[in-house]
Amino acid sequence: MILCCGEAVIDMLPATTDEGAAAFRPASGGAAVNVAIALARLGQRAGFFGGLSRDAFGAQLSGAMRREGVDLAHVTPVAAPSTLAFVHPAADTQGFSFYDQNSAGRTLAITALPPLDGVRALVFGGLSLIHRPGAGTFETLMQMAGPERLILLDANIRPALIEDQEQGYRQRLTRMMAMADVLKFSDEDLDWLRPDPPEQLLLGRASLVMHTHGANGATLYSRHGSQHLPTAPQRARDTVGAGDTFCAGVLASLAEQGLLQPAALARAGAAPLTRAVAYGIRAATYSVTRAGANPPTKKELSCGP
Repeated sequence: MILCCGEAVIDMLPATTDEGAAAFRPASGGAAVNVAIALARLGQRAGFFGGLSRDAFGAQLSGAMRREGVDLAHVTPVAAPSTLAFVHPAADTQGFSFYDQNSAGRTLAITALPPLDGVRALVFGGLSLIHRPGAGTFETLMQMAGPERLILLDANIRPALIEDQEQGYRQRLTRMMAMADVLKFSDEDLDWLRPDPPEQLLLGRASLVMHTHGANGATLYSRHGSQHLPTAPQRARDTVGAGDTFCAGVLASLAEQGLLQPAALARAGAAPLTRAVAYGIRAATYSVTRAGANPPTKKELSCGP
């Protein structure tokens, strides 16, 4: 199983009422939820761990994951409210307004940590790593994973939510990046982190560093050097969840190539790594043609152009 660890969020998507008034439509989201669903659609056994509320939005989130076959055995729902993210479309990206104070995810306690029997790989990242105690709980889980389970960290930084937590957050990210086998950063992430150059991130445990450029593809770094992979020309309808789908595609490809172990990944040649990143780009490119976080299935990718 690949265990996706992080936030479960209700994305409030722009909508229009029958009378033509502006409104919002609740959709299941959050980085960990999106990655788990995308992995399940790509034929991988996926699970979710994070703060999941007992409220109506929490029921919506758990229902969405169960319908996709995501394993929720690692979760104990709590009384705290669900996180809401209102999405505001912009010219080339998406803006967000988050409502996360005292949420199920932010208040996730270390006592909620699950056993990791049967877990082969774990995914971390997003706003779940900003605020304690939840952020510390996820860091502890990464430590529990040990050297035999593959770890992917997607920074997915949201500067507007950091508030007065910047110093602790930077320190936490630095510690967690050193424990990860696969690192993924967007242009915006690297602008905030400013590792110079990105290749230096390979000095820790990481065997693969991925720098995504939105519509301009991705650059991968490994012991074999760097390589830029472009995207196919595509008219984007909605970029929500594209980075999460990219991560799921990369992991699904690594799993199918027998590289879902730290030692195997470290020994991998350039071609399998390139194949994995290319599959992630293909999955993400497909996802942006649809509204909301709506990743493709394995069949759709095999039949697509």
